[in-house]
Amino acid sequence: MPEIDTVGENYYKPLERAESVAGWLFWVVSILSIAALLVDRAAYPVAYDAIQIGFVVCVLLFFALGQAQKLYFFPRAEDARRRQLLQNSFDVALTNEETVGYYNNEQTNSLKRLAASTMESAYFTSNVSRKMLVGQRATTLCYVCLYLVAILYRSTDLEVLAVLAQVLFSEDVLSRWIRLEWLRSRSEKVFDSLNAMFVAKPAFSRPVAQSQAVDLFSFYESTKSTAAILLSSSVFHKHNSDLTAKWEQIRQKLGL
Repeated sequence: MPEIDTVGENYYKPLERAESVAGWLFWVVSILSIAALLVDRAAYPVAYDAIQIGFVVCVLLFFALGQAQKLYFFPRAEDARRRQLLQNSFDVALTNEETVGYYNNEQTNSLKRLAASTMESAYFTSNVSRKMLVGQRATTLCYVCLYLVAILYRSTDLEVLAVLAQVLFSEDVLSRWIRLEWLRSRSEKVFDSLNAMFVAKPAFSRPVAQSQAVDLFSFYESTKSTAAILLSSSVFHKHNSDLTAKWEQIRQKLGL
């Protein structure tokens, strides 16, 4: 049976497009910031004014899109995914979205199924974010080195340093790297905790196991919401077959 994920198509695709546009706007704003420093206002007044107007317009668009991502697109997608997970776990009708083959476990106990699905999600999140960090760490290191060189080079203008600082300490470079590291670390913690719980084979009819399952589910969901990082679909699809095969081994080993 082919996989179906209308949540991804209807909610995460628009978020992905918004993030892509915001990424381009970020670099346009950065380039216009540098261009404004290089163009002599007295010699090229028309070009200077055009750059300034373009800079203001792009900054406003970047701000508006950033707020839309944080307050609308990302929460909307995460809410839809959470409802679908709970619907899958408890076999109740919470949403009209359809997902087939997204969660892979055969548990009949609702809370045990929720715990297993959370473990699967945490497994993929931690592994995809780890692979994303390879490029993110390299990008951040390059900008940090560039900024340090500019600081140490005494003749560097303060305006140039201000632009470099704007790029380095923006949401797209240093902050994104820190949040991605945090997401990977916390997702690994959820996976390890659930793995240890399933190894211990607790009785999910008892409050202890039930409360642990709900606690780790909440921990994982709050981690995703706080990090506000959209995992790369290209990285996911590139490594999906290998990660799925490894997950199947883990699932079989734990009897999930």
